[in-house]
Amino acid sequence: MLTGGFPNTATAEQLFGRVNAAQNFGKKSAEQSPAPATGLEWFSQMEMVDVTSISILPKEIEAPRVYSFFGYKIDLASKIADFKESYQNNYALTKSHNLLVARFAEFKTAAMGALLAMLGVPDDELEKMRKKVVRGAIQQNKSLFEENEYNGELLSVIGASKKTTNAQNKVLAEVRGQLLIQAKNLGLEDFYSREMILEIRLEQCRKILEKFLDEKKNLECQSQMIVFGVN
Repeated sequence: MLTGGFPNTATAEQLFGRVNAAQNFGKKSAEQSPAPATGLEWFSQMEMVDVTSISILPKEIEAPRVYSFFGYKIDLASKIADFKESYQNNYALTKSHNLLVARFAEFKTAAMGALLAMLGVPDDELEKMRKKVVRGAIQQNKSLFEENEYNGELLSVIGASKKTTNAQNKVLAEVRGQLLIQAKNLGLEDFYSREMILEIRLEQCRKILEKFLDEKKNLECQSQMIVFGVN
């Protein structure tokens, strides 16, 4: 009997015989099973699996150009030209002298820009449109400023009643101030200097003088035709 705290009727030969049998069975199983591959042989048997979460598509995904709104299909692609015109008009208003108008136009310009970008209009094209709008607005500002100074100089030459002249001068001064604010928004802070304004006024005086000289010639021709009896 073994000293394990429980009786055992098996002899030592029987016990060690069972252990040897288990060891021999393990050796035979190991000899029959193929040995695992090691080194490069093991890596060569592996299959490479793509675990990336980014899908690679052959073409870029474009936003749908036809939308369904309450059952009605709206073809936005056919309205791109109108959207571009609206974008340019609103961007021009962002340079307005009126702060409220300028802020509201900035919101509409951003919305139209996002819509055009969604429809596939590139950013460089939007940038070209903005530059074109600024060039046109600058030219318009200069023309309006010269016209306003022309009216001011002509009013000072022809004149009217004191009350009417003061009211008209007030309107011309207000228009001049609005044009100066717009010029600042367009990046022309230093353009309308005091010297530049004086040169513009002098040029308008020359234009007024030419108009009077032309009118004088016309009157002289008419008077000569009357003297000689030519109808």
